[in-house]
Amino acid sequence: MRAVLLARFISLTGTNMTTVALPWFVLATTGSTTKMGLVLASQTLPAFVLGIPGGSVVAALGARRSLILGDAVRAPLLVAVPLLHAGHALSFPTLLALVSAIGVFSVPYAAAASSLLPELVGEDAHEVARAQAALQVTIQTTGVVGPVLAGVLIPLLGAPQLLLFDGASYALSALIVLALVRVGRAVPRAARRRGVLAGVRHVFADSLLASIVTVALVAHVGLAALFASLPALAFRELHDARSAGVLFTADAAGSIVGGLLALRLARRFSPLQLGTAGFVAMSAPIWLLTIGTPLGLAVAVMFVFGIGGPLGVSPISALLTTRAPAEVRPKVVAAFLSVTSAGTPLGAALTGYAIAALGFRVTYGGIAAAMTAATLLLLWCVHRARTAPDAVPAVSPS
Repeated sequence: MRAVLLARFISLTGTNMTTVALPWFVLATTGSTTKMGLVLASQTLPAFVLGIPGGSVVAALGARRSLILGDAVRAPLLVAVPLLHAGHALSFPTLLALVSAIGVFSVPYAAAASSLLPELVGEDAHEVARAQAALQVTIQTTGVVGPVLAGVLIPLLGAPQLLLFDGASYALSALIVLALVRVGRAVPRAARRRGVLAGVRHVFADSLLASIVTVALVAHVGLAALFASLPALAFRELHDARSAGVLFTADAAGSIVGGLLALRLARRFSPLQLGTAGFVAMSAPIWLLTIGTPLGLAVAVMFVFGIGGPLGVSPISALLTTRAPAEVRPKVVAAFLSVTSAGTPLGAALTGYAIAALGFRVTYGGIAAAMTAATLLLLWCVHRARTAPDAVPAVSPS
């Protein structure tokens, strides 16, 4: 577990720098929020297109090998962006192709990372939720470090150079998993459930998981749109790269608080109860951005939103992984990620267009509406779960 935490910390520190640097790079070189949205959509679209087959890859390779492969291949792809730019050989279609390829190898990585936790801490949903929360605290710490470094270093070094840091972080993360992680072996061929769609069938055969898929799909539209809007807000309204770093850092700082709360509360409340509280904390403050977007208000909104993130995501992720048998778990996780991630490129692409056509206030109204709809759907899931035969207890026996 310590090796996994260290690898994720290093990799995601670079990733969170790129979260600021890549959109800033596109805006600085093209001046177009629409192209920024297309780049972000290209990075996330493969998760929808290839997510379901990605589960079969993880089952065949194992979670450990999938993590190593995902980081080892993404490193040179990302480094190619600043190198080609320096050689005046980076056209916009080439940038889209590289970003899409990075997204392709992110697919098995995401499924492997979620599938690995039960092998580390056991199958109990409350314990997996605590492990998810602990992981979120570590990960979100990088969300403080990465954007702050990006906001400081972009004016000094330039956005392209920061992408080199992320490439190096992928490579180092792969080496750590290779050297120190021992769990996450492949599912034996005889034990695998046949068919690429085995995970999809399992998800939709479980009424609770099928309902949560819809919740997560709607939420992904809002989440992608919100995070895609932050670099544009800093670029167009606040005119300072440091403000983008501050906004992402506010979210990360809130996420650390939320992760600590989730770690403390995971054994006392059911995953659905904690998840609902998290979704309320995420959706409610975004409505304030329809009033205006001064930096102070935006920072406060992102901090409260960040608190809700781990409270909502950690228990729902734990519920997903523990309701799937080990032999089909990678395919179930991949199917869930694939279906729900359809909202990510949609939200990212629409955001750039909406900001250009309608402005920030109307755009944030749409984002708030999407997150509120996801919260109401989750409340409906909780109501159904209370009367369903496979309902999760409201409070654990402990």
